[in-house]
Amino acid sequence: MISSAYWTGGSISDFLTGDLFVMNNLHYESVYKIDNYLSITSLNLSIPCMRKIFLIFSILTLSVSFQALSLNLKPSKKRYITPEEVHVTVSPAARQKANALYESVRKAYSQGKLSPDAVVDKALYHKTWSPELAERCLLLVSDKNARAKAELGYLYTFYKTAYLFPGKEAQGVGLMEDSANSGYKKASDYLGIYYNRKKDYNKAWKYFKAAGPDNIPFALTVMGEMYEDGKGVKKDRPTAREYFRRAASLGDADGAFKYGAALSRQWYGKVDMPDAFLWTYVAGELGNDFARSNLLLPIRGERFGDDKNTAFMRNAMTLGDTWNENFGNKLKDEPIYQEGYKIGLPVRAVAAEKGDPLSLFYLGSMSYNDEFLDHKDEFISECYTPLISKDNLPSPFMALVYERMAQIYSNGKGVKHDAAKAARYNRKAADLGSLAAYKIIENIPE
Repeated sequence: MISSAYWTGGSISDFLTGDLFVMNNLHYESVYKIDNYLSITSLNLSIPCMRKIFLIFSILTLSVSFQALSLNLKPSKKRYITPEEVHVTVSPAARQKANALYESVRKAYSQGKLSPDAVVDKALYHKTWSPELAERCLLLVSDKNARAKAELGYLYTFYKTAYLFPGKEAQGVGLMEDSANSGYKKASDYLGIYYNRKKDYNKAWKYFKAAGPDNIPFALTVMGEMYEDGKGVKKDRPTAREYFRRAASLGDADGAFKYGAALSRQWYGKVDMPDAFLWTYVAGELGNDFARSNLLLPIRGERFGDDKNTAFMRNAMTLGDTWNENFGNKLKDEPIYQEGYKIGLPVRAVAAEKGDPLSLFYLGSMSYNDEFLDHKDEFISECYTPLISKDNLPSPFMALVYERMAQIYSNGKGVKHDAAKAARYNRKAADLGSLAAYKIIENIPE
C-alpha cells in the first residue's frame, strides 16, 4: 500500500494536483510561419521582369526568415549516429574479462561443480552482456543437452544476435531441430520464430502448435502479428490483440508495444486509451524504442541487433523526434495523452493504493525516469517495495525494480542507506537479466 505521505498532500486528489503531477519532457517550440510577401501591383514593369524581381525577393526573404528561425529554435540534443556507434567495439579489458568468466565456467564444469543445465544457466546469465561469451559456454555442453542446443541455435538464428555469428544459420537451425525432436518445447517456439522471419508461415505455425499452450512471450507476439496480417492463418485482429495481451503480461517489450497500439484502434476491439498509454509506456520501459518515440521520449537504443538496421531505425526516429519537437503537434494535445494519460492516471493511482502490481510498476517507473511524474525517491520506494515483497510480476519487470531499488539503497536517498540490501538487489536484478546490475556484480570494465 502506498503511504499517503507520498501523495504530496495526503490523498490521491492532492497527488494529482500536487508537485508530483508534472508533465515533463514536453517543452516544444511554437510553430513558425513565414508571412512575408511581395506586392508588385504598384510597379510599372513587364511580366517577365516582375517575375524575376519576385523570385529574387522571395529567395532573400526565405533566407532571412529561416536564419531567424534557426536562431530562435533551441538546438536539439539528439544527433545523427553512425552504425559503428550503436555497438561499441569491445575493449581489450572487457575481452580479458570475458575470457576469465568463460574459464571460471569451464573449470567448474570440468571439475563436476556445474551440471549441464547449470552451465546453460550461466550462459544465459552472461548473454545479458555478451552473446559471444554465452556461445562459448553453451558449446561446452551442446553435444549432450537439449536445452543448450536450443539456446545455441537461437543465438545463431535470432535476428538480434545472428549477425554476431556469420555463416552459422544452418547450424543453428539443425541444433534447434535436434532439440525440438528430443521433446524440448522451447526449441519449437524458437523454430516458429525463425520460420516466420523466413516467411514460411505454414512451417512456423507447425512449430508454434508443437510448442503447446505455454509459448514463450516473444512467440506469442509473433503469433499475434501473424493473426494481425493474415500470415498462414485467417486475419483476425481481435485474436491478434489477445496474443499481444498475453505477451505483454509476460514482459515482452514488442508485445507490450503492439498491445498498446491495438488498444487505441477500434478494429482490434473496444478502444481503451488509458491502457493504451500505460502499455505503450511499459513497452518503452521493457526496451522498445518505438514505444518511447511514440510518446516523444528520448530513445535508449536496442541492446543487440544488426548494426546498420539498428542505426537506421534510431536515426529515423531521431529525425522524427526533432521534427515533432520543433514543428509537430505537442503530445499533450494528442488523444493518447488527453484520453489516455490524464484519464487513466487517477484510476491507476487508486489501483496502486490497493496494491495492484502493474499500477505500482507504472507509477514508480514514471517517477524514477522523471517522465510525466517528478522524480521522488520516497515515492518510488513506496511503489516498488510491495513488488519486491510479493515478487508478483514477470522477470523483465522485476529486473528493473530490483535494479532501481538497489540504486536507491546505495545512494541512501528516500530510504536509509543500506549497502548490503543494495548488493542483494543488484544480484537479484542481474540474475533476472539487468545489464546495469550485471556489470556491477561482475565488475565489467568499459
